[in-house]
Amino acid sequence: MRFIVTSLLCLLLTACQIDPYTHQPTWTGTDWFDAGKEDAMNGVAVKSNQSLAANFNDPKVDRSEYLSGYKEGQEKICQENFVYAWGLAGRIFPASCDTADNNSKLREAWQHGMKEGTQASRLN
Repeated sequence: MRFIVTSLLCLLLTACQIDPYTHQPTWTGTDWFDAGKEDAMNGVAVKSNQSLAANFNDPKVDRSEYLSGYKEGQEKICQENFVYAWGLAGRIFPASCDTADNNSKLREAWQHGMKEGTQASRLN
């Protein structure tokens, strides 16, 4: 009986061994398009190549892909109703909209949202 329990325990313990190289992730590189899109949608200004290389630990910055993604993110965020909501929430004007074509209208919408948000917080 003791032999069966011991052998069963040894079998159980050896079955739990994990090969550390089996599930090793593969490095695919940085998706510069997504990095640019993410920066724009977070309201961040365009970053330099040196800053991007340091942030992503990838010296091969694809500037054109980053700027393409940034432009797409900028198109999504730089809309009057969106920046109005940012102002209403008390967030600063997104730096990614500073270079937008309709910058003055966006700033007006954001300022209107800031004003309304401030008034609403005073009433509460």
